[in-house]
Amino acid sequence: MTQSLWYLRHEGQVFGPFPSPQIEEALNMGEVTPEWEISLNENDWLSIADSAQFNTEISTWNERDTEETVSWRDQRKQARARWLHESAGVTDVAHDPVKDAAVRDSIARDQIRTNALLQAEKAKRTSPWIGFLALGLIAGVGVTVWLGQGDKPIQAGISQAVNCATALTDGANWTGCDKRGLSQPGIKVRNARLDKAQLDDSRLQGADLAYASLRGASMRNAELVNVNLTGAELSGADLSGADLTGADLRYAVLTAANLTGTRLTGANLGKAAWNDGRMCAEGSIGDCR
Repeated sequence: MTQSLWYLRHEGQVFGPFPSPQIEEALNMGEVTPEWEISLNENDWLSIADSAQFNTEISTWNERDTEETVSWRDQRKQARARWLHESAGVTDVAHDPVKDAAVRDSIARDQIRTNALLQAEKAKRTSPWIGFLALGLIAGVGVTVWLGQGDKPIQAGISQAVNCATALTDGANWTGCDKRGLSQPGIKVRNARLDKAQLDDSRLQGADLAYASLRGASMRNAELVNVNLTGAELSGADLSGADLTGADLRYAVLTAANLTGTRLTGANLGKAAWNDGRMCAEGSIGDCR
């Protein structure tokens, strides 16, 4: 049965859609909280906690964590941040009609309860200073968040303007560019935007394309041996006939990707989102387990 994909909304930003296992993983990592909202159609929203669709008990790490565990967790967070901010736009998702209807009914009931509570609270309001206080709190939170940002904020999908003539460098935007037959083995490019780019028959063996956005890209018969695609967004990409032998696809998003005839011998698929919506187990080599 096709697995439902969920949109996430937090502080006015919409991310996704993501399969349920990814949201469970994000909750478990503490990168998404139960207060975040979810939706199947981007119209009806409900908090994760109120939806009762996910386990909201967040696990924690203790003093016995090894350096390897901490390193893995940090890398996982980087990949998750990439997914959350780069993965909007996947369309044509099949849902379970019965389950979707139940969720919408739950959202509708919650909206009715919320409106009733708001009306009751409004009736009890006695001072206009409450509104000013609320505005002050919101402004204070905004200033605090702004001041708390580090020197290297999480990328939110804002990149350079599309320029098909520019060299392929970190952060380059080749969205929709025709680069068939591109030959740049071993190139080191991170956070590049290559959505819907034509990369058929390209030769990029040994390249570092970590966290690249390749949504809907065509990479048919591409030479991608030992390429680094950690955390890359490959949803809807056409990888038919591509050679990904020994590639690093940990935490990559392959939702709805075409993998017909794709060679994955020795490829690391740990924690990747498979093309059928499954979350691959850590240590999956050559196939999603």
